[in-house]
Amino acid sequence: MAGSTREVVTLQFGHYANFVGTHWWNVQESSFCYDKSASSRPSEINHDVLFREGLTLTGEQTYTPRLVLFDLKGSLNTLKEDGTLYDILDKDDEVHWMGDVTLHTSETTGKNQFLKDLERIDKGEFPTEEDASSAGTEDSHDEVQEGTAHSSTSPLEVFGTKLYNLDGSVSVWSDFLRIHLHPRTVSILSEYTHDPEQDTFDVFGFGQQLLGTQKVSADLEDRLHFFVEDCDSLQGFQVLADPYNGFGGLAAQALEQMSEDYDNKGILTFGCFPPVYVRRSPIVDCYRLICTVLSVTKLSACSSLYTPLSVATGVGLEPGPTVAFPYLTYNPLLHYHTGGILAAALDTCTLPYRTRSNAVLMTDLTDNLNYSGRKVASLSARLPFPITQDGSLSASLSQFVPAPDLVSLCPGMRKPGRTYMQSVVLRGVPPNRICIPDPTTHADSIFRDCRSANECLKCYLQRVYPGTLNAGTVVNDPLTVTTPFPHLFCSEITHDGLVGLKPRSAIQGVESVPVMTSLCSPSGLQDSLTKLHREVEKLDIRRFHRYLDAGLEEDDFAETVESLRRLARTYQSNDDQMAEDDTDDDDD
Repeated sequence: MAGSTREVVTLQFGHYANFVGTHWWNVQESSFCYDKSASSRPSEINHDVLFREGLTLTGEQTYTPRLVLFDLKGSLNTLKEDGTLYDILDKDDEVHWMGDVTLHTSETTGKNQFLKDLERIDKGEFPTEEDASSAGTEDSHDEVQEGTAHSSTSPLEVFGTKLYNLDGSVSVWSDFLRIHLHPRTVSILSEYTHDPEQDTFDVFGFGQQLLGTQKVSADLEDRLHFFVEDCDSLQGFQVLADPYNGFGGLAAQALEQMSEDYDNKGILTFGCFPPVYVRRSPIVDCYRLICTVLSVTKLSACSSLYTPLSVATGVGLEPGPTVAFPYLTYNPLLHYHTGGILAAALDTCTLPYRTRSNAVLMTDLTDNLNYSGRKVASLSARLPFPITQDGSLSASLSQFVPAPDLVSLCPGMRKPGRTYMQSVVLRGVPPNRICIPDPTTHADSIFRDCRSANECLKCYLQRVYPGTLNAGTVVNDPLTVTTPFPHLFCSEITHDGLVGLKPRSAIQGVESVPVMTSLCSPSGLQDSLTKLHREVEKLDIRRFHRYLDAGLEEDDFAETVESLRRLARTYQSNDDQMAEDDTDDDDD
């Protein structure tokens, strides 16, 4: 591990957060270069920031995420809780009862073709040309089309021969998990069962109560300390959480303790909201709203920065319609699809503290964004960033100068308004697609003198956001979207992520794409937070007995609602403040 590496430990709380996280870890692993001699240039991404080296009991080297994740009983399907890297026999789990035993079993769905192939690769049994020609019989629903088979034994090339369609065979996040997890990573809360139709773990206080038990508290502390003590120079924590159910309470309680134990470390938290909920009724929606409000206030208070994420446009009682990306087609009902979109944006926006050179500290990033108490941020993305096969970065950016059109992944924010500060990341632009091919025909372009992607991005940000504190990062590495990333890209996108001049072949998938993201602190967040406040202040918490039974006091809830109102006011622009003052004067 390089001496300059500043490590980050990641925590994931909840089933949808684990969908997003699984995609995130998969896209990182799919970009690993196992054959150093085969790479023309080293990756600019320092994977040691999020991954750790280790050894199995047989001395084999491993590379796994510094990750602790929580989920409910029944959420793993075929995945073992302690993984498959280490054959550990915990003698404490042996049964010594000599009397009659009644065995209760729960059915699990069998492995899909992707997991079967992954298992064979782990055993050194690589698919052959005969496998490629015979696939599509028993498990044909997992295959879209077979490409040209390779004789290479590289796992990346093996997966490159098949285009898996996992839309119908993914029910839980472990159904498409590509990487190995450390035995200290997965913690299953056996007190509750994963059941989207019942969702009994739907109260914020339930999560708080769980972490208040010795069992869960000691388990988290043990797992967290293992990964923290393994770090040479820990810079902070990434947190993904489901803020709309009991996992919001579990995460908030954990972060409250972490903010005290690691007060000089950064905590960057992302709240992951699915666009569609299985359970919908007026009372269920109110329970979800209360959870969301408690999570927003408490997670933002205990984090260096909190960013809500969703492809839904609404927040609170009604999720609303989903956002549209020009070159994506996705099913909002599938966590497998929407989680992939959020993971693509997350992997890109976190690159500033994960690069090998000129990396910033997580705390530097969050401190700039949370200025004046603005502890909530917004994330927007262009996925993919559109560059035509005969075009250039300069030409593409020129289209967006009059009207920037990044797609907002912040639920409830209608318009960004004024942007106080932003961290913009542009990745994956081909070196031969930066400059305008014929500058003489674009003499009036603001990019006519730009000779690098960095210069283009800097020029763009200065022109479009002149009053904003802009931080731009350019990374050459594109986002890798090979198996098991879902097939979301339209046929206009080529295999290397450019906008093609003709449709892509049906037997060819997209392997990588350029992406642009903006993690920012805009005044438009006032609308999102104010909408939440207006909805929740209408509720009488005394009607929701399960919240009161879980320990929520009426006074504490009233203080939470007031905290949300104050948080919303921190995003007021001067124009908004003047308008509000005028309204107050009229009332007088």
